[in-house]
Amino acid sequence: MIKWLLFDKDGTLIQFDQSWVKLGIQLVDDVCAHFEIDQREAVYDAIGIDGDAFRPNSVMASGSLEEMATIFNQYTDIETYTWVCMRSQQLINTRVPESKLYPGVHETLMKLHTCGYQLAIVTGDNARGVSHFLEQTGLQDLFACVISTNGDNYEKPDKRLLTPLWSRGVKAEEMAIIGDTDLDMQTGRQAQCAKTIGVRTGLGHEATFDEADLILDDVTQLLEYL
Repeated sequence: MIKWLLFDKDGTLIQFDQSWVKLGIQLVDDVCAHFEIDQREAVYDAIGIDGDAFRPNSVMASGSLEEMATIFNQYTDIETYTWVCMRSQQLINTRVPESKLYPGVHETLMKLHTCGYQLAIVTGDNARGVSHFLEQTGLQDLFACVISTNGDNYEKPDKRLLTPLWSRGVKAEEMAIIGDTDLDMQTGRQAQCAKTIGVRTGLGHEATFDEADLILDDVTQLLEYL
C-alpha cells in the first residue's frame, strides 16, 4: 500500500527554472577554464548544450554530475568529479531560484495531504533552494520530509539519497516516486519503490520513461490514479 509520495521539484511541481540552465552552462565554462580544456565547443556538444539551452535527452538536461564528469574526463588527464561537485555546489549556493507552480499542483497536493498521504520532496537542489521554494509557494506544512543535495549528500539515482526516509522506518513498498526525468525513475527503481511515475511536464516531454510504471500528463492526474 502506497503511503508516501516522493516528488521531484523542478519540472514536476514547478515550471522548469531557467536559472538552472544558466548555472549549468556556467559550470561547464568553469570546468573548461579550471582544467584548461581548449575544446569548449566539443564539450558543449558532447554534454548537450545548444546555444543557451539544453539539448533534449542529453546529459546536461537530465544526467547526473558523475555522468557530466565522465564527459569532462575525456578532455583531460585529471579526474574531474570531485572538483565538479564542489564547483556545482558553489554555483547552486549563489542561484536565485524561480518557483512557479504548474496549474492545479497546489490544490492537488492539498487533497493528497487531506487523503492521508505523506508527501516528500526529493530534489537535486540544495536546502536554500528548497526553502525558497517552500516560502514562495506556501507549501511548508504539506511536506513531511524534504531531501536535498548539499554537496555532502548522495545524488540521484543513488538510493542512499533516501536515507532520511529509511531512518524513519519507511519501506520501499510504501513509496511512489514522481518526476519528470528518467533519472527520477532510475532513483525509484534502485530504491525498489512500489511505483515510479513519470510526468510529461518539464523535461518529461523528452524523457523515455522506460523505467516508469505509469506516465501521466501532469501531477494533477495523480488524484485519479490513486
